[in-house]
Amino acid sequence: MNGLLALHKQHAKELISVNGIEVPKQYSDLDKEYSALRHNVALSDYSHYSKLKIDGDEAFDVLDLAVAGDVAEIRDEQTLYTVLLDQDGSIITDVYIMNNDDSYVVLSEHLDDAALMTLFKDRMGEFEDVEMTSLTQSHAIIAMEGPYSWELAQEIYGMDVIGIPFLGFIALDDDTYLLRAGKHGEFSYKVILPVEDAEALWTEIEEKGVRYDLVKAGLALHELTRLENPYFSPTGNGHVSRDPRELQLQWMVRYDKDEFFGRERLLEKRDEALVKKIIGVVLAQEGEIDAVCAGDSVVCGGKEIGTLVACRYSPSLKKMIAQALIDEAYAYAGIDAYAIKTTDGVEFKIKTTATPFINNYSMLINPNENSFVNPDKFRNMLAQLEAKQAEAKQANA
Repeated sequence: MNGLLALHKQHAKELISVNGIEVPKQYSDLDKEYSALRHNVALSDYSHYSKLKIDGDEAFDVLDLAVAGDVAEIRDEQTLYTVLLDQDGSIITDVYIMNNDDSYVVLSEHLDDAALMTLFKDRMGEFEDVEMTSLTQSHAIIAMEGPYSWELAQEIYGMDVIGIPFLGFIALDDDTYLLRAGKHGEFSYKVILPVEDAEALWTEIEEKGVRYDLVKAGLALHELTRLENPYFSPTGNGHVSRDPRELQLQWMVRYDKDEFFGRERLLEKRDEALVKKIIGVVLAQEGEIDAVCAGDSVVCGGKEIGTLVACRYSPSLKKMIAQALIDEAYAYAGIDAYAIKTTDGVEFKIKTTATPFINNYSMLINPNENSFVNPDKFRNMLAQLEAKQAEAKQANA
């Protein structure tokens, strides 16, 4: 169920069904949505996330056994972003685990409700004092995202918003949570709330967002933004590899944890030589190039050394960017001796790079000193610095 579907059917350009929930794929113009996310505020419906509440005295034990991250690291109102592995040590999906006073809420973007619940039940082992409740149909997720999303969220929920750290959240009541988490590098606030309250909140955000040049956005936007700021994606990097080492996602795994699904095989893999590795690639040529696409070869001196995994045009860089799975011996950042060879045999010069590809605009925003709507404050720290330099120059003149 999606409490926002009636609104979306009236206004969204295209809808898509994900995990059995209909959400906007695109709301309007994709360039407009991108600009809002990177410079102002974008409003999105993430109700397609599967949502599972896990309670009971042994809830921690089940979760800690099921996931590769360390659930013991998170306290009340903290969130763990980690992965679920299969017994071969390969990634099944990424998940958020929210600790709400020893009751947990698990969010999964890439598994539907039934698959997520089945996976955790299969990993319960001998633990019995665990209760699992699906929130997927009963709860929506509304996201305010972008450099000034914190300021808009503050208007609605108060000054406490500024104090929420990345991967922190506030339990607004027994049924509603405000989570700060995103996969694109900008400020991002997800409201997890009962579906019957979703339309009223969406409308309130729209109305108050006018001052922030808010734009409603769909999921297609994130095929690009999550390449600029890479994360695990089943249809992106996940279709060529599920190995955390090859994907450079070891930071999502706690190898020193005593036990978790896939640990034994993962440790074996860690002792094996790494053959290939994901690395960032930027085309030297500016502009969008239709001829370049996923599946094209990466070559060095005529020798094929890898394959493009995902490829998009970055409006921020004004160049094509990609992730490539490259032979480990060649997988280093800062090298400009390689090229992409298309299926037509055309070669384009590239340079390998570390990721993320862009410096997110939110890095220039200090919520305590900057503002989009307050005329007495500078919009970002760069403008603030330039004003101070101009003032000092004038004083010394």
